[in-house]
Order: sequence, then structure tokens, then C-alpha cells
Amino acid sequence: MRKKRLALKCVVSLVTVCFFLLTILPNLISVNAASSSKPTLTYWCNLSGRIGAHYQNYAQLPLYQIIMKKFNVNLKFIHPPVGGESEQFNLLIATRQLPDMIEYSWEGYPGGVQKAIEDKIIIRLNPYLDRYAPNLKKFLDSRPDIKKMMTTDDGTVYNFPFIRSDKTICIFYGPMIRKDWLKKLNLQTPETIDDWYKMLVTFKNRKNELPGVKTPFYPFSILAYGSNNGNPRRTFDYCGFLCGAWGFKTDFYVENGKVKFGALHPNFKDFVALLQKWWKEGLIDPDIVTTNNSGIEAKVLNNQIASFLGLIGGNMGTFLSNKKGTDFDLVGVPYPVLKKGQTPEFSQMDFLYKKYGMAITTACKNIPLAMKILDWAYSKEGYMAYNFGILNKTYVIKDGKPYYTDLILKDPLGPVSAISKYTRSQVDGPFIGAKEFAEQTRLPQQVEAAENYAKSKNDKWLPPVSLTKEEAQKLSNIMNTIDTYYDEAFSKLITGKSNNIEGLVKTLKKMRIEEAIKIYQTAYNRYIKR
Repeated sequence: MRKKRLALKCVVSLVTVCFFLLTILPNLISVNAASSSKPTLTYWCNLSGRIGAHYQNYAQLPLYQIIMKKFNVNLKFIHPPVGGESEQFNLLIATRQLPDMIEYSWEGYPGGVQKAIEDKIIIRLNPYLDRYAPNLKKFLDSRPDIKKMMTTDDGTVYNFPFIRSDKTICIFYGPMIRKDWLKKLNLQTPETIDDWYKMLVTFKNRKNELPGVKTPFYPFSILAYGSNNGNPRRTFDYCGFLCGAWGFKTDFYVENGKVKFGALHPNFKDFVALLQKWWKEGLIDPDIVTTNNSGIEAKVLNNQIASFLGLIGGNMGTFLSNKKGTDFDLVGVPYPVLKKGQTPEFSQMDFLYKKYGMAITTACKNIPLAMKILDWAYSKEGYMAYNFGILNKTYVIKDGKPYYTDLILKDPLGPVSAISKYTRSQVDGPFIGAKEFAEQTRLPQQVEAAENYAKSKNDKWLPPVSLTKEEAQKLSNIMNTIDTYYDEAFSKLITGKSNNIEGLVKTLKKMRIEEAIKIYQTAYNRYIKR
């Protein structure tokens, strides 16, 4: 019996080996043969949630399949776990296990871009631009304003940038009001801060006249976004709402060539007094200081919020889609001013260059190929592929202009989800973003909101300056302490738990805010001379 069992095992093993030789091995050989005939470049970047809803890896995206075929290359994408992007990036740097290319916000590298180059993490692209990146070079030569933003003070080009082609797609957050309720109460859209106050009071006092209104009800709320970290003070930094009427932001800004800090502005107390008044009279949703974003979104949909600060896409678009078929409507209004006829000073605004792009690392053994692949995005052909996808499938050309097809515009899950199956127009990356994407995929209310927000001057924003290693370290030490204190103090001020603005200013000065201003001023002066 033992001999029979042993013989049976040998037969099974032999069959397994034969199966491997006849089926799996040929596939492996063909894969290896195919791979060996093509160079491979490794590409580290976050997996966008929008694309991730359709694919597990960017290599599956038709855009990159086109690129791999065009350049006869294998692109191996490395995506860090969602939520662990920063940790994985830091691990890459610490272990020096670098891929060929890294897509990242490089100004956020500890010590700045110059430090990343000094640390031999990424390379200067300047020596390769003429020969291997003619499209990017041509673009930068034609747009000195953008070139100034995306180079260091010594003229170093260090990444293939994400560029927005129009300011209307740089602006995507601002004040929104229930348009149907304005109409119901026969109210005009507010223009001044006084108009806003009167409107909010009217909403509060006449809420019982509003159809479907629920309690608790608040005339105004704030939906947090991105760098504001859900903190009210940082929201006002981010978009300049209300404080912009007095011509300042609550953090750093530039006026007549001088870097300034909002809390030191003589009218900062007027701004705080306004918020205190709104808070005391129950005009502001208390959840804005608890960072309960999902709760605020639910209240908007449940008819408990009359106006709010929110995203044109993620908030306005979502709310209007969810309330489709009802009277629910929203309008994005221009930022408020002090006197009628004035032009708003600020709105939320990203620069045409977003401080984001693709750098080539010192580990890359085929720099010319990497340059050529990345440069293609800035050619006419690449521009169309990155923004619109596949000709005659996802877009067509009419009268010389690109238009998305019904495959995209009439997708049951919406055009943004649809285009995410083909390309990256909805996701930041190393290419030039087309304004047509927003124009054609947004609802009319969203287009109007962007146009209204874009009416602001936005000429006092601190540009994307470059800091030296020493400046970055010193500024980080100062602002880490200041930000924690300032966030807490601001929340206490607007909720009326404190009214000691003089104490706030004294503490900020004690924490060296004036030294931080000087650092930015020095960097700003260098930026102007680029």
C-alpha cells in the first residue's frame, strides 16, 4: 500500500510539472520576452479615487496604454495605500528605494525643492529640456509668468508641472445660497457684508415660510476643504471670505510689494466682531468648529442650511444631483464687499501652476526616455489625450473645438466618473488642464459660480516663492507653534469665548510672526527678480 501511495504521489507531481511546463511556463516566457524587448520605467503616484473606482492601477487606464504603445515602453505604476501616501513617500526618501519618476507636491519636500535636489532625490531638468522636452520648453518660453512660478530662484526646472489653462478652473470654492429660498422670500443676492447680514437674519426670522425647512436650522455654515484642515480660521485663509472685504486674508498676503499677516491688520478686529455678531445671533452653524463635515453636508440636503461655503464640484454638484427633481437650487455669488460697486479683493484661488508635478529621480537610468514620455503631455496630441481621451469615442472635433461625446456626458454616473475610465482630465497630473473639461461637465449653476468667484481681483495672494533650506527650517519652527495657537485662539474669538485681540497680536509677535514675515519678504523679493 505504501508503494502504491508513493507511486500515486509521483504521478500527481509529474502531472503538475507537465501542466506547468505546458501552460504557465510558456506564458511566463512570453511575458519575460515581451518585457525584455521593452524598457521599463517605474512611476510612483497616488491612485485617484475617481480613477480607482474603475481600475486598481493606472496601467489599466487607456491613456497610459496609449503612451506605452506609442513609446514602446512598460510603465510600472506604484500606488501608495490610500491615506498612507505621506508615510510611503517618506519611506521612499528614507530608504532611497527610489522609482524612476515621482509625482508629488515638491514644494512640500522638507527643506524645499532645492533640498530635494541637494539630497540627490530628484534631478535638474534644465540640461535635458532642449533635446528631450521641446514641448515643455516651448510652452515655458511662451509663458514667462508660469515659468516664474514653477522654477526655483536660480532658474532650475525640476518637474513636469500641472498647469491650468484658465483662471476659471483655478477657482472652485466659495459662497453658495439656496436660490429657491431667495426667490421664495423675494430676496436679492447679497453684494455687501450688510446685505449678507440682512439676508441671514431674514432666513432666520422667516424660516417657517421656507418649504421643507427642518430644525435645527442655521442661515450660514462652512464646508471645509483641503488645506484648511476643517478649521474655521484656515477656511478664511483659504478663500478670504468676509475678511477680504477689508482687503486682507487672515494669514500671509502681499500688498504693494510688502508681505503682511492678516491678524496684524488694523481691521482684523472688525472682521472678528462681525463673526462674533453672527455667532451670537445664531446665524452660524456651530458644527463649523467641530469639523463635522459630513454632518454639515447632511444638513444642507435636509433643508437645515440656507447658505454656506463649499466646493463647486464636490458640494454644489453633489447636492444638485441628489436633489434633482425637487425645487432645491443653489447659486454661487460673488464674494462680499464693504460698499456696493466695489470689486472683491479675494476669492479662493489656485495659481495656474499648482505646485504639483512629476520629477525624475536620481535612480532613473533612462532619463531621455522618461523626458520624452512626460514631454508628450505638452504636445497638441498629448494635450488632447490627457484632457479628452480617445478621438471619436470620448470626444469629437466640431468647428475646430473638442466636445465630449454622449458616452461621457450621458453616463448614468455622470461625466466626471465617465471620463475617469479613459484619462486624467479630472485629476491633477503632469499635463495642461483644459478649461473645456469644466465647461462641458459642470451644471449651469456650477459654471455661473466659477464666473462669479473669478470676478475678484486676487492680486494680493503670496505667489509660490521658493525658500532656502535654512529659511524653510526656520519658518517651519515658527509657524508650527503659531498655527496651533492661532487656530485655537481664532475659534475662541469667533464664538465669543474670548475678545482679547490685543493679546492675540502680542502673543503672535512673541512667537516671532514678524520674523516669519521677513522670511517670506526675502523670498518674495527673490521671486520678483526671477
